[in-house]
Amino acid sequence: MSSVVVTGAAKGIGAGIAEAFARAGWSVVAVDRDKAPLEQTASRIGGTVVTLAGDVADRATNDAAVKLAVDRFGGLDAAVGNAGVTLPKLIDETTPEEFDRLFSINVKALMYLAQAAHKALAKSKGSLTVIASKTGLVAQRNSPIYVATKGAAVQLARALALDWAPEGIRVNAVCPGIVDTPMLKQFIDAMPDPAASRREHERAQPLGRLATPAEVASAVLFLATPAAGFITGVALPVDGGFTAE
Repeated sequence: MSSVVVTGAAKGIGAGIAEAFARAGWSVVAVDRDKAPLEQTASRIGGTVVTLAGDVADRATNDAAVKLAVDRFGGLDAAVGNAGVTLPKLIDETTPEEFDRLFSINVKALMYLAQAAHKALAKSKGSLTVIASKTGLVAQRNSPIYVATKGAAVQLARALALDWAPEGIRVNAVCPGIVDTPMLKQFIDAMPDPAASRREHERAQPLGRLATPAEVASAVLFLATPAAGFITGVALPVDGGFTAE
């Protein structure tokens, strides 16, 4: 049975990824700093899912997640760095603390996961997938630090793909567009007219709707399987055509 570590697995895209792997018969180590919703998600998913509560911006959490997979399941076949946060602020409004927090979670956590998983993935000839964003490929207004972190995530995946190719490890980035998640709902509900805001987000997508976490998860699962055995170093948009414009 194949095994995977998924970070940021309590809600949204991460929960969708954990569920997709579990339903495909993988053993899952689901990681998130929010213990209660993480355990609720694991219970809902069923299958072989073990949870680890911890901050992925801490190297020790990533080490513990990989060790748990190896000890419990005999190895690690894939790792998915999904945990992330956003910051809709102009650069002049961004504090040093906010800058550090975004890079810690959106970039450093991916580096720590890569460091922790490297040897185990080399042994299994496995894969690492980082969840970036369409903003890792095209910029957007009013979120420069967030955009910078997602650009860094894409380039990290590409660079690791080259470095690790001789070891048989594949590394890719998945770049979602606007996904219908609890985080998005919270943002929309804070708008003066939530219904109008949602329609505006939907119209911004060439397909005319938002993505679902399951649709992003399907791409992530594919990249971890033998069907994607010759795919490495890509930044795959799952964005309804947004970056094609």
